[in-house]
Amino acid sequence: MKIMIWSIAGLLLITAAGLSIWTFGGLNKAEQWPIRWLEVAGELDRTTAEQVRAAVAQEAALGFFAVDIERARNAIERLPWVERVYISRHWPDALEITVVEHRVVARWNQTGLMSANGAVFDVAGTAGMQGLVDLKGPESRQQDVFQTWQQLRMELVQSGLDLNQLVLDPRGAWSLRLDSGQLLLLGREQIQHRLKRFLAVHRQLVNMNSIARIDLRYPNGLAITPVKPPVEQPANAGETALQSAPWPGHVSEFGSRLVKSQDRDPAKEEEHG
Repeated sequence: MKIMIWSIAGLLLITAAGLSIWTFGGLNKAEQWPIRWLEVAGELDRTTAEQVRAAVAQEAALGFFAVDIERARNAIERLPWVERVYISRHWPDALEITVVEHRVVARWNQTGLMSANGAVFDVAGTAGMQGLVDLKGPESRQQDVFQTWQQLRMELVQSGLDLNQLVLDPRGAWSLRLDSGQLLLLGREQIQHRLKRFLAVHRQLVNMNSIARIDLRYPNGLAITPVKPPVEQPANAGETALQSAPWPGHVSEFGSRLVKSQDRDPAKEEEHG
């Protein structure tokens, strides 16, 4: 038993001595174990391998064993288009770095960008980026707006439609704008149900280009606001054209009714459901 105890104690002393030599003798320093290779991988469209290597160079200069992987990762993730980074040591003198970039799908409140996983980030000089859906809402509701956009877009795409804007106002009311230009008012409640009501009849709404706004905040119907006529035309030209268009009489079979926009006060939106 005493021999075993002395053996363990001796082993601990040898280990401590080895660690002391390793640490204080400089065997773990960059001069002894330098990092000679920074291998960068990943589908890089907006970030270059040179930018990645420059971001991590200071930390990598500490050497193979002394480099702090977490600090190196954080340094790269501060690059504007980088979403996340994976780093591992590769014996004897390399760091393997895999970079995942943000895949931008939306603009958030005009100045921010939103990635495919709902993360919001800022990149200077991106004001002119085209093809992004415009999402707006309170900063505390970023994820609500993002998830609602995904849900509503799924419904629209199945019907051959899409949207280019979704807005959640400070009162909690939702509205969206179709790619074709029409504004849909959805209100604060049952927004998916209200959108489905529109989709049930939208193919019956001939001459959609003459429609500026569709109010879906009614319990069983919708209100249509026509596009304002050009200045040189009579003041009632737009309304006349809309009324003379062949609106089918069987729209009510879809559980909806068409209502003139004048029949209600838009400010009292949720009084109609």
